[in-house]
Amino acid sequence: MAARRVPLVLLACGSFNPITNQHMRLFELARDHMHSTGQYQVVGGIVSPVSDSYGKQGLVLAKHRVAMAELALQSSNWVTVDEWESQQPDWTETVVTMRYHYRRILKEYERSVGMHNNSINQLQRRAGAQSRSWRTAQERISDLFPPLSD
Repeated sequence: MAARRVPLVLLACGSFNPITNQHMRLFELARDHMHSTGQYQVVGGIVSPVSDSYGKQGLVLAKHRVAMAELALQSSNWVTVDEWESQQPDWTETVVTMRYHYRRILKEYERSVGMHNNSINQLQRRAGAQSRSWRTAQERISDLFPPLSD
């Protein structure tokens, strides 16, 4: 039986002035590598452009860099652009951006798990109303495939 893979979201912080094909290719390479370890399942990718206050000479306005990144990634079904860092009034340390995304993703995950558990509970209540005993899928499978007797 295969071990459960750890869900993983890839994050790239930077100026993206402008975003390039190689930036996008790095996501693909990183995803392929993480999958090849057998330990991780990449479930998403985030491009996080820095704010205007980063101070890099020649830095295009954040709203334009975000728009360019969104256009570049419009064909991706797993990498998105997040504006949070680009909207901060001051330069943001990468670790602060990482913590922000970690907390946001964790909340989203907990909400989805909670919704999943609520759905299961509703199904169990409905089934309980129809029959007095709710049995797990494993119990039902055991009924279909009883152990062989000698």
